[in-house]
Amino acid sequence: MIAIKQCRLFKQKGNATVETILIATVTVPLLTGIPLMGKIADINHTTAQSSRYLAWEQTIAGPHYKDIEQLESEVNNRFFVRPDLQIRSDREVLTDERFENPFWSGFGYDEDDEENRLVVLGRGFDTVVSNQRPESIAGTLSAGIDEIGDTLASITGGQWDIEENGLYTGRVSIEVAGNTILTSGVDCNGQESETIAACVSRSNTIYADSWDARDPAQAARRSRSFVPAGALESVGDTLAGVTTIVPFFADIQGLRSDSNGGFGYINPHVLPMDRYAED
Repeated sequence: MIAIKQCRLFKQKGNATVETILIATVTVPLLTGIPLMGKIADINHTTAQSSRYLAWEQTIAGPHYKDIEQLESEVNNRFFVRPDLQIRSDREVLTDERFENPFWSGFGYDEDDEENRLVVLGRGFDTVVSNQRPESIAGTLSAGIDEIGDTLASITGGQWDIEENGLYTGRVSIEVAGNTILTSGVDCNGQESETIAACVSRSNTIYADSWDARDPAQAARRSRSFVPAGALESVGDTLAGVTTIVPFFADIQGLRSDSNGGFGYINPHVLPMDRYAED
């Protein structure tokens, strides 16, 4: 019996070493890759936030106030640079190395090691904005109302400049550079690359029904589209000229189309009677 026990103990020698090696082959790469996975997740989250900002800025500013170059500069400077930089809208695109995000590095942060950075400013960054008509009953109704308004405005002399699309989309794409673990991948053009590990691309869409007016004058021009008397503007101007020649028509006032009257004139500053306080 003693010999058998010794034989069994002898066969179990070295098992702990083998188990440690097997577990280490799994846990060491896993523990090493967790920080890298967190950095890529942070890049993904930042890209999603920047696309939301890009879509939102279209709805409140539009192409008349901010062009795509300015929007791209703001997205880059607000989201993809050092998080401790002060936000300023009057800056040019920041691409210098001193503005790099120190958290987005492969293993540690070395200012002189450009290959160690997951995101390099000014490289592999792209923004796309669009404004489309929704493919639904809302889009069909919007297109129909816009056609009716434009037709009436051409007759009455109004200005029907209502938004006919309203589906604002902002897409931001950023390329993640390769490193020791992620050596190769696919870039944002869909091509295999030896230096790019992945392409993080996120989009955000906002539907804005832009029926608001920026000032009372714009509201008046839109309202005039539905005033049939506006089609008689030229007749009123002619009669206004006659009143200066024929004394019989001198008592006819307010026929000339100006800021104080005329056919189709809309005064946006007159309040309805229910808005006035009673004595």
